[in-house]
Amino acid sequence: MMIPKATENTYEVAADQLVKIIKNGPNKAGQTPDRLPSRETLVKTHEQNLKLLAEGNVPIRNIILPRPYPPSRVNLEDSAFEKVLLKHVRIDERKPKAIGIFRAVTAPYVYSSTTTVIEDEEGHVAKLTVGNLEDSPVDPIVTENATFVVKQPCWSRLGESNYHIRVDHPSDLVLLEPGNRLIPKTWRQKEGGIATKDAAQWKKEGDMMFLKKKFRKALKLYNKGLRVLSDASDPTAEIDLYRKRCGVNIVLLRLDDAANDLSKAISIHAKSSPDLSSSQLADQSTIHSWLNNRSTEDPLEIASKVPRALKELATRVKFDLGIEQSSPVYDIPLISSYVGPLSLHVDVANYTCDTEVRDTASQGRGLYAKKSFRANDIISAEKAFVLPGYFMQDKGSDCLLYSLHDETAAPRPGAWLFKELVQKLRWNPSLRKEFFSLDDGGYWKECGWEIAEDEDVPVDVFRVEFIRRYNSFSAPTRSADLLNQPPNANPELRNGFWTHSSYSNHSCLPNAIRTFMGDIRFMRATRDIEAGEEITTQYVSPDIDIDARQEKFRNTWGFECTCELCTLEGKLGKDTKEARLRHFEELKSMVMKLGEKGTTVTSIKKIARGVRELEALYTPTGEGEPDPYAKFPRLALVHPTLFLTEAWRGVKNYDRMMDCAYKLLRNFGIIVSVEDDKFSVVNNVGMINVETVRALKYLSEGFAVKEETALRDQVLDTARSWYLTITGAENDFEEFMKL
Repeated sequence: MMIPKATENTYEVAADQLVKIIKNGPNKAGQTPDRLPSRETLVKTHEQNLKLLAEGNVPIRNIILPRPYPPSRVNLEDSAFEKVLLKHVRIDERKPKAIGIFRAVTAPYVYSSTTTVIEDEEGHVAKLTVGNLEDSPVDPIVTENATFVVKQPCWSRLGESNYHIRVDHPSDLVLLEPGNRLIPKTWRQKEGGIATKDAAQWKKEGDMMFLKKKFRKALKLYNKGLRVLSDASDPTAEIDLYRKRCGVNIVLLRLDDAANDLSKAISIHAKSSPDLSSSQLADQSTIHSWLNNRSTEDPLEIASKVPRALKELATRVKFDLGIEQSSPVYDIPLISSYVGPLSLHVDVANYTCDTEVRDTASQGRGLYAKKSFRANDIISAEKAFVLPGYFMQDKGSDCLLYSLHDETAAPRPGAWLFKELVQKLRWNPSLRKEFFSLDDGGYWKECGWEIAEDEDVPVDVFRVEFIRRYNSFSAPTRSADLLNQPPNANPELRNGFWTHSSYSNHSCLPNAIRTFMGDIRFMRATRDIEAGEEITTQYVSPDIDIDARQEKFRNTWGFECTCELCTLEGKLGKDTKEARLRHFEELKSMVMKLGEKGTTVTSIKKIARGVRELEALYTPTGEGEPDPYAKFPRLALVHPTLFLTEAWRGVKNYDRMMDCAYKLLRNFGIIVSVEDDKFSVVNNVGMINVETVRALKYLSEGFAVKEETALRDQVLDTARSWYLTITGAENDFEEFMKL
């Protein structure tokens, strides 16, 4: 068989090529491959690809999700499985009880996925591709000579006579420690050297691996140190090793293991301290329960009775597992000043106790208020379950997530979120139930099984991806940063996951708005909310055309909006919808041309006439006929009215600027009145956004020109409140109002 050219990376297969194979390739399911490459060919090809990877000769990472299949249910603790060799493996056929025991014969290629060459007990070889691992080239998981189990192995086709064994679910690959009974006798190696070094030496070597970011190697070395201490009595050294191991597990997002390590360290500290040895702190289960209680309360005063290093780790573990507080009290200016591109994660407690998840009438489950909220109140505050912290400017972090079953691609934010979700869920069974309770579009109901009460929820990567699509949020570093972008800027946003907040449903007329500060997602009321009312936000700003926005909702999230505005506009006739769109596009074209020629009073008046014509399409034609839009937004009028407001401001016609600012608010469904030197909001359907704050800014300028100071101050107070609502902080309010 010919070996590929040295310049051709054969491990980075393009997604479109795989799609063609699926659609056009012959169906050979249940068969064995016609021919497979020799060991020499596989190894040489692997070495070529390793060389290309080392030279940086690779495309952008392309994380591939094949057609969905459920994870294996084989339990290696019992004997209800069937060992198979490579000669027994079939194409696209996953036998329910089959397991393959293999050994890696090469160093791993770690990039879009992890690839290595494996052999079975009879010496037959294959290429193994493992997706969705959190490893790196300097800290691989599947190392050379590692022995492992692959559950339900099958051949997957990569091209003409090009097959590999592919693993996608984390639980379908099980690394075997030396001495495991499943390892063939001919492969077993006696592990030596542990007794020849003391715990301090193992710790020192582990520390060196940690500094080199070889975290998994560090864990193994710390484990060896603990094994040496198992027959000795050295509580100080034992505490130190458990502390070290806890720190590594935190870095690897293994929070369950970190909590176990820390509870052991604290209990050993208590047992070895005369004044604590008879206290509850000597009970590991008590410490473990405290670390996992999601509460700020510490009735046993554990934090004050342990060394500072253990106290700091306890704080880290508790915040990462999630702490709840009963009031929405946060030092917003301090949090906002701390957050930046290099400091996303903030140690604050969640405030979710005044909202609850309940069934809705037509949109599945939703989030409901357990108490009443006033406009601008914090409804909830939640730290992210996962918010990837890669550097935006780092081209090395570029990647795509491609799903072959529906041929969709998620860019870098979604791809990194998916990878970290899989990693966190893989290592933290205690966090799975809450996550997998979220909407997955019906995937598990169709492809999974009933999970027993005492059974860990399996990490099905396809289910993870469906949940990510339906429930994640795009998030800036700070919401206020979005207001300082240059015109037509389209900054990349991270993709993050907030579990409780994911239950809030969409409405084009929301009563809440989400804002972000690092990994904290705040939700504030955009209007008064009664106890028992459903909390809704806008997933996206609604399109002008009802048909276009409903199509977007269906294609992206699988629902149709039933808010009052969508219900109203769903009854519109085709002619009315087309006339509004036509007038809007004509106005848009006129404004674009003005950008080339410059704005004059004559051109502004021409636009104003066109706006009045569009406005007539929202106005009842029959005498005495009620206005269906009396309290609702008129979306097609928003941008034309904003243009007129700013155009009249540009020519210093402040009376007309203010008239248009009032209309801009009205076109968002916000009606204000000015009577007896009092400014008040009469109607507010909840569409508070940056443009409504701008409208207030222009009104305050107009009142200032007219020297109506009291009205100016009242408008500024409302603007400040709305600015806080849409950004989460007042830090840059004065600067924004100067623009």
